[in-house]
Formats: sequence, structure tokens, C-alpha cells
Amino acid sequence: MTNGLLVVLLAVVFTAVLAIGQGLYWAYVGRQEQKVEELKRRLGQTGEDALDEESLFRSEEQDGAARALGGIGQHIQGLITTADAGYSTTAFLSRVIVAFGVGLVGGGLLSGSLIGMALGFPAAIAPYALLRWQANKRTAHLISQIPDSLDLMARSLQAGVGLSDAFKLVAEEMPMPIAGEFGRVFEEVRFGRDLREAFDKLLLRNPGVFDLRLFASSVLLQRETGGNLIEILNNISNTIRQRFVFQEKVKAMTSEAKFTALLLAGLPIFVLLTLATMNPQYMGPMFTDIIGNLILLVAGGMYCFGGFLMYEVSRVEV
Repeated sequence: MTNGLLVVLLAVVFTAVLAIGQGLYWAYVGRQEQKVEELKRRLGQTGEDALDEESLFRSEEQDGAARALGGIGQHIQGLITTADAGYSTTAFLSRVIVAFGVGLVGGGLLSGSLIGMALGFPAAIAPYALLRWQANKRTAHLISQIPDSLDLMARSLQAGVGLSDAFKLVAEEMPMPIAGEFGRVFEEVRFGRDLREAFDKLLLRNPGVFDLRLFASSVLLQRETGGNLIEILNNISNTIRQRFVFQEKVKAMTSEAKFTALLLAGLPIFVLLTLATMNPQYMGPMFTDIIGNLILLVAGGMYCFGGFLMYEVSRVEV
């Protein structure tokens, strides 16, 4: 390795370590700030002055990069909103560019060939995969909190509290993220937005939550036609809990098949690592020769596509 490549490699490693350290520091600071805000919210110290009208509706404006990218930008903006990531589409694109550059330079330096620079493409996908994982995790957490929130609303309505105050009670007593969503609905209605429009915004922020759609439709229908809203909320809550039980049964029944799929998916990687360890000369051309690199790229692409197909087939919609 020449001195120039060594200097570049050390620079990349130093930059990566610095970025990781800074990211961990700000993650720790952000977590502490979230704990403080959560404590203030539970103590009722945020009150009605938590949001003003300007900041509330400004947050719904679309980022310039999202508008420029069209449908792709709207999809990314929707994931950012669902994940409550706290950054804009422009910041997300910056992360993609940085990840692509690190993968491009790191892959080229580690492999010593142009083929290794193709590592930049999967590295560029990593921020999107992380954002999607955060969105799915938050959605699952939100769904698990809906039954308790509906029970709390039903009990408050039974005690004589109005619907708007029931939303406020959920925002103060329930944990995040359901507290933030219901609290936003309360704030929007308090600032004069129609309840139907506030529900539409709620569903746009959480497109993958069917239970919220069912709840919003039931409340709006009850306001137009009448009926016992307390009984409706209790029925929705019981239905969601029964579906949770059924989902756990499905997971238990399909656990053996999923474990078999994991073994089959890990077998090629295990064989490749075993051959590379026991006989490095035999596997050497796969990493040093350009034809071997192409074979690895094609095999890796087919492997990822097969894993994606196995994941889609194993999914059970409930």
C-alpha cells in the first residue's frame, strides 16, 4: 500500500470515527431532552402553550427537496413523518450522499479494485433502510397503545368529559407516540381546525395504522348519526386486542418455518466463510480477480432478491 492510499485510508477512518462519536453524543443529548419533555408533559407543565398556531401548521409544509423529487420525495417525506425522525428530506438526502461516498471510498480502498467501489450503492441504501425500520417500529408501538388509549377515552367520556378533553387526557396520561398524535389532534381542533380535517391529517401521518382509520370513521359517523360512543370505543378496543392474540398465535405457528428460512439463508454465507478460512487460495480469485468480483456481485444480488421473496411469502396479513 502506497503512502497516498495509507493517508486517504487514515483520513476516512478518522472521519468515520469522528462522525460516529458525534452521532452518539447527539443521540444521548436528544434522549435526555426527550426524557425531560416527557416528564414535563406527564406533569402537565406544557399545558395549552405547548404549541402555537404558526408552528403547528408550519410543520405540515413540505420540504423543497420533497417537492422537487415528486412522488419519491413525497414517499420519503411520509416515512420521515411516520418515523418522527425530526429531520427534513434535504437532510435525508445529505445522509444518503455521505453514506454513498463512504462506501465508495471504503470499498475501493479495502478491495483495491474498481469493483469494490460498488459497495457505495448498498451503503447509500442504508439510510433509507434505517428510516423505514424506524417508521415500522414506531407504527407497531403506536398500534400497541391504541386499545389502552381508547379505554381511557371511553372512561373519560363516561365520567362526563367532552371528546376534545378526552384527547387532551390521552395526550397527558399515555406515553409517546400515541400521546403526541392525540395531543396534536387536540391542538389542531383547539386552533379552529375541523375535526374531520384533523383526523385526515392524523391518518396521513400514520398511513399504515388501520385501527386509527377505524377509530376516526367511527367517531365521525357517531357525530353525524348519533349513537353510544362509549360502547363504540370499547368494541374497537376489544377487537384490536383479539387481533393481537390472533397475531401471536400466527407467530407461534409459523416460527418453525421462519427458523428454517433463516438457516437456509445463512447456509451460503457459512459455506463461503468456511471455504475462505480453510483454503484461502481456493477462494482468493473470487476477491482478487475481476471475474470473481462480478460473480460475487451477481450472487449477492440474487441472494438478496431471494431473501426478499422469502420474507414477502412468509408475511401473514391479519
